[in-house]
Amino acid sequence: MTALLPNKENSSEFLNYYLITFRNNWRDVATSSRKDPNITKKDVQNFYLRLPPLTEQKKIASILTTVDDKISSIENQIQQTEQLKKGLMEKLLTEGIGHTEFKDTKIGRIPEAWDVVNINTVSVRKSGHTPNRKIPEYWNGGIKWVSLADSFRLDTRYLNETEYNISEAGIDNSSAVKLEEGTVIISRDAGIGKSTIINEEMAVSQHFIAWKCSDTLFNLFLFYLLQKWKPKFERIANGTTIKTIGLDFFKKMVIPLPPIEEQEQIATILSTVDDKIEILNQKKSQYQTLKKGLSQQLLTGQMRVKI
Repeated sequence: MTALLPNKENSSEFLNYYLITFRNNWRDVATSSRKDPNITKKDVQNFYLRLPPLTEQKKIASILTTVDDKISSIENQIQQTEQLKKGLMEKLLTEGIGHTEFKDTKIGRIPEAWDVVNINTVSVRKSGHTPNRKIPEYWNGGIKWVSLADSFRLDTRYLNETEYNISEAGIDNSSAVKLEEGTVIISRDAGIGKSTIINEEMAVSQHFIAWKCSDTLFNLFLFYLLQKWKPKFERIANGTTIKTIGLDFFKKMVIPLPPIEEQEQIATILSTVDDKIEILNQKKSQYQTLKKGLSQQLLTGQMRVKI
């Protein structure tokens, strides 16, 4: 670590924002022709920065701090809303809405009016495959194909984009199949338990299990149930190199089944909370973009502030 102590003619807050904004400059120095990337004392001593008067430094730091405070406030709102969602999922997916009579089952205590069923009796289960990568004709044919490369896109209600796409020939010459819009998918390894609903026709790799829901199982209800059970999926996965959930588990998997109307009500409540989280994340992204632009302009002198 290296400590920098500004003198009385300069603002530590301004210096902090400057170093954060132009941290890539340090990375370039650290990795340039060095066996072991690092920054030396000499590098720090030779570092130059654009330095406005102290009053302007303080004003710039104040502006950026105001944006940072707004970002922090939004992050707190996101955290609180996510906690609300977690509590609602726990309550709604075990107690339902307005029930007073309950029963004990193999999956825990649930409302008397709910059933416990094997998921395969109320949905069609499918999996996927990876077409031969050595055959170009099997790839880039416009059929979106969900793979482990899309793990960061999962755990959202709907999936719209994929890293790769395959062709009709890839489908015809592998065990991959086209899955209908609205199919619920879950990762069985390398991102165990991550789930989503595909928002258009897609295919998946062998790392996923997919369910096309029947008229008695609402896909958004199933998605939230899988989200609630994610810690459970992570616990039961096994393996030495890569942990995975075997197909046998999904063959035997049982779920609670409320009446379809109640499934839709539960999903609507949870979806409303997710809508709020998405709006807050969009606001956070907007302020982060604003901060990035202001930092570049204010700290380089492209935009001057009135004192």
